Amino acid sequence: MEQRIRKAMVLAAGFGKRLKPLTDHTPKPLVAVAGKPMIQYALEKLIAYGIDEVVINVSYLKEPLMDYLRAFTSVRITLSEEPEPLETGGGLHRALPLLGPEPFFTINSDIIWKDDDDSALNRLSRAWDDARMDVLLLTQSKLRAVGHDKGEDHLFIKPDNTFDWIDADAPYIIAGVGIIHPRIFAESPGGKFSVKVLWLEALRRNRLFCLPHRGAWYQAGTVSDIAHIEEIWKTGSRS
Repeated sequence: MEQRIRKAMVLAAGFGKRLKPLTDHTPKPLVAVAGKPMIQYALEKLIAYGIDEVVINVSYLKEPLMDYLRAFTSVRITLSEEPEPLETGGGLHRALPLLGPEPFFTINSDIIWKDDDDSALNRLSRAWDDARMDVLLLTQSKLRAVGHDKGEDHLFIKPDNTFDWIDADAPYIIAGVGIIHPRIFAESPGGKFSVKVLWLEALRRNRLFCLPHRGAWYQAGTVSDIAHIEEIWKTGSRS
């Protein structure tokens, strides 16, 4: 039986150093991609899914981001303020009292994706198995990924923990979208740390799984990435 996911966290507290000089005076989530703040793409996906509450961590240049988020009245948004950016794991850990005891979506604020025949969030929620999983990551074929950096994707995405693995689509990359159960933070470190520390432990315990995305995927991580995305959308379909 599908478990409806009721809350989500959008990670939005980073400095956006790779997007300088755009982020000298603008928080990364508000940098525009095709005329729209990049975080808005994630929020629209969550609203379309029917999420009850979105938790967003804020830190660097937080005031304009907080002002922008107040305009979203179609979904409840709760802010998790960080005195300084705590990285992915630290930010999630700090927000746990707001997220509650149930599994929740996580989305990086610089990720934009298009859905094919079914939404990625619906597919993730259907694939989630609370008895078997602590982490479920959306992945994307690297061949069809726009704006992806070199990373540690190969450590987490393997044929035996990935649904519907297709050799021709491999290698896969981590798509910056997923479901996490808060129990993985039971023994997590405090302060700044990467959530990948907890992913590795979940993988060791055979409780990390991956689900390939069916559709286009973009990471708006650099100025050139944004220009590339906008050029693709000008010459192709944005549907």
